[in-house]
Amino acid sequence: MPKFYSKTARGFFDDEIHGEDMPADAVEIDDDQYAALLDAQTRGQVIVPSPKGNPVAVDPQVLLTPEQLAARLSYAVSAHIEGTARALGYDSVADAITYADEPAVPTFQAEGRALRAWRSLVWQAAVPALEAVKSGAAQAPAAADLIATLPAFEAPAA
Repeated sequence: MPKFYSKTARGFFDDEIHGEDMPADAVEIDDDQYAALLDAQTRGQVIVPSPKGNPVAVDPQVLLTPEQLAARLSYAVSAHIEGTARALGYDSVADAITYADEPAVPTFQAEGRALRAWRSLVWQAAVPALEAVKSGAAQAPAAADLIATLPAFEAPAA
């Protein structure tokens, strides 16, 4: 049963089902290509038209602007910071750093100060990479790769 792909509709069509309602720009694809595209889609890729209108599977990141890629990386850095604070039992890094100037519980104060300083160091290290991605001067690294380059949190001595 022949399959078709339309770049204007960005979808697949079947001549037995769609018949005359098929878009005029639909191009025929073979069963192997159709199966490969669906397999790629299940692995997280996105099906888009090539310049000639043929369907191709691409990594979703290639569809994002440099600004969007930088924003995703920024979110990942924020999530890394927040996750570190939560691992120490705080609701957020903002919650933790409120203890930095509170001497009533020295352990909380030390953790708050350490998290506040570490957060600043993380952003100091991350911002140049984010700006390079945003400007198009560098390709976006995987979030895990960027995070691996950032300063590690060092918990204060108990």
